[in-house]
Order: sequence, then structure tokens, then C-alpha cells
Amino acid sequence: MSLTISHIRLRVQTSAGLYGTDVSLKRGLTILHAPNTSGKSTLLHAFLYALGLEQMLSPKRGIPLSYAMRDYVEDPRTGARADVIESYVAIEVVNARGEHMTVRRNVVAEGDYRLVNVVEGPELSEGPGEYERRDYFVIDPGGAQREAGFHRRLARFMDWDLPTVKRYDGGECPLYVETIFPLFFVEQKVGWTTIPGAIPTQFRIREVHRRAVEFLMDFDTHENELRRQDIELRAIAARTYWTKTVDSINALASASGLRAVALPNAPTAIEGDVRSAYLEVFEGDGWRKLGNRIAELATELTMLEEQRIPEVEMIADGAAVEADKLANKIQMLNSERSTIFRARQVELVQQASTDQRTLQLEEDLRKNKDALKLQKFGSTISRELHPNHCPTCEQPIDDTLLPQGTLEAVMSLEDNIEYIDAQRKAFKRLADRSVAIIRELDLELVTTGEELRKQTARLRALKSDLIAPSHAASASFIEERLRIEQRLNQLRDVEAHFDEQINSLVDLAATWANLLADRKELPTERLSVDDVKKVDVLEASIRSQLARYGFITFPPQDLTVSKDSYRPEKEGFEIGFELSASDSIRLKWAYQLGLVDAVKAGSTNHPGLVVFDEPRQQEAASTSVAGLIAEASRVASSGAQILIATSEDLVSVRNFVANVDHQLLVFDGRMIDRIDPIE
Repeated sequence: MSLTISHIRLRVQTSAGLYGTDVSLKRGLTILHAPNTSGKSTLLHAFLYALGLEQMLSPKRGIPLSYAMRDYVEDPRTGARADVIESYVAIEVVNARGEHMTVRRNVVAEGDYRLVNVVEGPELSEGPGEYERRDYFVIDPGGAQREAGFHRRLARFMDWDLPTVKRYDGGECPLYVETIFPLFFVEQKVGWTTIPGAIPTQFRIREVHRRAVEFLMDFDTHENELRRQDIELRAIAARTYWTKTVDSINALASASGLRAVALPNAPTAIEGDVRSAYLEVFEGDGWRKLGNRIAELATELTMLEEQRIPEVEMIADGAAVEADKLANKIQMLNSERSTIFRARQVELVQQASTDQRTLQLEEDLRKNKDALKLQKFGSTISRELHPNHCPTCEQPIDDTLLPQGTLEAVMSLEDNIEYIDAQRKAFKRLADRSVAIIRELDLELVTTGEELRKQTARLRALKSDLIAPSHAASASFIEERLRIEQRLNQLRDVEAHFDEQINSLVDLAATWANLLADRKELPTERLSVDDVKKVDVLEASIRSQLARYGFITFPPQDLTVSKDSYRPEKEGFEIGFELSASDSIRLKWAYQLGLVDAVKAGSTNHPGLVVFDEPRQQEAASTSVAGLIAEASRVASSGAQILIATSEDLVSVRNFVANVDHQLLVFDGRMIDRIDPIE
């Protein structure tokens, strides 16, 4: 057993003297008896506070101790109040190797309450000695990971190798000890409200209840679940990056009047599918591969560079003819662009109309589904269809050419839902088609615009030649060479960026292949054979205990423990409000002690410590409490430490423990009392 409480000490220095208490504990069953409001919960909370576990009780970082440790102390004898000047708590714990560790933490002091003083020895039970001393911190980030973090020291002391778990934000963190302790430390206020435990969720750990139980039970599936979560997060990141890269390629192509062809829109593990993608450029009357067009432009540029720049008089006649042709072509391009623009506007209107109709159909579908739900629940109102009103939009329908004397048969709600859903899907397909058409029209506008700018520039150069001196260098020749060079550089730049993006997708395809291989290697069953044995032992222990506690909501043999959530179930459904309040408490007792019993099926990470603060909730029957004491003694006999704090009638408590091995600690009044100075 990896954790045993040996001693708890509370000290309060007040304006009227020193107050406090000391409680020595041992393994086995211990009953701590004291009246209500006497300080039992303060003592138990002091244990949690000393270990820096207050966030197990609340996400707030306040000190979870009563006023007697923070503000003032009422003297049990005189009732006089004395202000607290300084106070601290200290505990001594023992691990499975027999090593002692004394932990002290200030409550009211000049120093910071996040400081923890550790003595590597039994300083409380045996007194000061030559022990190693060291300070640690709690609460602040790093407390579970850094060398100076106390929770890292506590985990090592308990031989806990805290696993790394996934957070909801996609990051990773340790499985904090605050999420594990509620499985064996049940405090009075919220600890009895849930099974398996009131585990804090403010750390944003994914499926934290499952992760905590899997660690405590030392399931093999814990590593598999971490791998499964890691694979899913990697898959999400890969899909996101793939989509982002594909969008970037399409944007790059569209900006230059190009389009991507054979580009996989979703991640693929086949590298060849990625490398087969290419770009096309629109030239003349059709689309051509970018690589081919670059080669053609390079050849044209080489030929032009090898030619001598002609004079105007040498190309004047040809320039006039070409200028006339270009003027006509430019006019045709402008007309074509106007046609494309009008088609785009029509498609935009169609898209807006389709989207509006889709929204109306979705609203109609919701209304019909709600009406069907009400009908299935037993409502008769939805069946009373008025002949003069539409059952969906409630508009009057009297003014029609159809006979109004008799209400014609209408479709059933099921048929209507099916019909509307089919319409909705059809309109969604129309909307997707509109998006594709608008994308194509946008690309046509870009390509024709590029062609128009090219031809316009060429026409200006030709006109410049026609009015230039006869011996001047031809501006149109120079313009053509510069234009081809500029276009070639532009296309080469696009090709280089495209190749870079494709290479990144090729790398991602390899990553995706590894991810799919990792997914295939995951076991099909979540739990190993050894894990199932542990769950079966837990289930058998709970059933046996419930029979002894007088559980009556249903036969205990009908209860099972889910191999998915590890929560109690009946007939495959999680047990909830159908339990009586007292049976909920009985089930809580059985589950917490059953976690200790699970060690019978193999090694676990359970510390062998169970703490119950006021377990007799909801006025559980005396016979049930007697059964709890007997079961707690049985579990404790295996070497565990079971600590039960109660304010039950002392005579009843003595009767409960009469026939079991136990340690009974009785406090007649307030536990924090005056400590007289040693003379």
C-alpha cells in the first residue's frame, strides 16, 4: 500500500496562547468520533491542504479550512474568542517501502501559503532528527512536473508514474493527483454526490473520470486510450493542414488565372495521387498544362532574344493589320466578359434563392419532426389539422380552386418529413452546384481579364509603332518580348510555389500513411484480459457489499460495471435518478471499497487508503452502517488504511465496531483545544 497517514497535526498561535490537536493513526480500520462542528472535517481537510490538494474540493484557490485555522479560535472551556496570529498544518505519511515523509504547510503566516516544507523522516511521530529537509511549491503551474513541484515529489513517494493525458484544447498535461484522490477520499460536502468520485474538471482533461479510474486500476487500456486520442488529434491536425494547403494552392492558381487538376481534396496515403496533380493555364481556346505552356513561352522568348530589334518601317504594314485584328478581339473579349459577368450575377441570385429555400425547408423539417415527437409522446393536438390552414406555416388556404367541402387526405408526418428531407437534399445539391459554377465563372473572369490586359498592351505598342519615326526601334517587338518574359517568370514562380506545396502534401501523405498504420495497430477491444478481470472483481465486490448493506432499489445481482465508462449500470443503462437517496450512498460505499478489492485481480495503483467523512448520509439504516463497518474492516485486513469520521451516537458506534478489529478515536468536544505550555 503506497500511502498511509501516520499523524496529523494542527497548530494555531492566537493572542490568548497556543491551540491545536494531534491525531496519530495506523493501518487498519480507524473510526474518528466527534460531535458535529467539532472539527472532524477540518482535520481531514488539513490532510488535503497539506498535500496541496485544495483544488480537488473547488476550482477556487482559497484555503479550505475553518475559521479556527484562519480567523479566530473559541476556547472550548470559556467560550472566549482569540484572534489567530499564525497557524499551520503538518502531516506524516508512510509509503509502501516504509519511508516516512513529514509535510508542513502554513495557513496564516508571513510566508506564502503555496510553500510546502518537507522533512524526509518521521518528525511528528518520533520527534526532530537529522533528516533531509527541502521546500517545494504547490498550486502554481509546474507543481506536477518541475523538480521543485511538490506533486511531483508526492507522486514519486507513492510510486506513481503519472501518465500524460490529452486536454480539450489539444494540448497535453499530467493526470494531476487532484483528479485521482477523489476516488478514495470522500469528503462530506460534495464527495457523496457522484460515482466514481467528485473529480474536478477545471483542468480541462479529456474524459477525466475514465482516465482517473484507468490509472488507479492500472489498466493496460490506459496507454491504448492515450494512443487512440493522440492518433485522433493527429488526424484532425492532418486534415486541417491538408485542407489549408489545398485552399492555398487553389488561391495561388486562381490569382494567376490557372486551375489545379487532379488535386486530392482529402488526405491520402498514396503519394502518387498527390504527385499526379498539376496546374492548367488558359491559352487561346482551351486549357493547357502549365509545364507545357512554360516550355513554349521559353522557346518563344529565346527566339525573340536571338532576333535583332526591327525598325518601325520594317513592321509597319503588318502592325496595321494586327492592330485592326486586336481591336476586334478586344471588343469580343469585352463582350465575352460582360456575358460572363451577367451569368455570374444570375447564378448569385439563384444561389441566394436556393439558400433561402433550403433554410425554409430546414425550418419545415424541424417543425414536422417536433410535431411527430409530440405525437409519439401522446399529444393529440398535432393530429387536429384544420382544413383552412397549412399544418406547417399556418397560412390560410381557403382561396383555392380545389373543392373545400371535404378535407382531402393529407400525408402522414412521417411521409411529410421524408418528402421535405428529400427536397432539402435536392436544394443542397443545387446550392453546391451554384458554388462550383460561380467558382468557374470567377476563374473565367480572371483568365479573360488577363487576356484582355495582354491584348490591350499589345495594341498600345502597335499603335505606338504606327506613329513612331520609321527608323525607331519597334515598341511592339520590345513589348512582346517583355510581356513573354514577364509571363514566363510569373508562371515559373507559380510553378515553384505549387511544387513546394505539393512536396508538403507528399510529406503529409507519408505522415497520413503512418497515422493509418498506427490506427490499425490499435487493439480492437478497449480492455485487455487482465483489465476485464479487474472490472469483474470490482463488479463482484460491489454486488456482495450491496447485499450486505440492504440495497433494495433492485436486486444487487442486476448491477454491472460498464467496461467503457466504469460506472455502475443496470441492463446497459447508467444508474441515475431511479435510486433512492440512501441506496445511492450504499452504492458509493461499495464502489469506493470495491476499488481496493480490485487488487485481487492484479496490481493496481490504489494507495490502499480510503477516507469517508460522515458516510451515514441520507439517514442510512443502522444495519447498513453496521454492514459498512464490517466490509471496511474486511478490506482493511488486507493491509489498507480505512479512516471513517462520524458524529453518530457513540453507543451505536461502539456497537458497530464491537466485533471487528479497529482503532476508535473519541473526541468529546472541539478538536482544536488549548495546548498548555510545558513547564
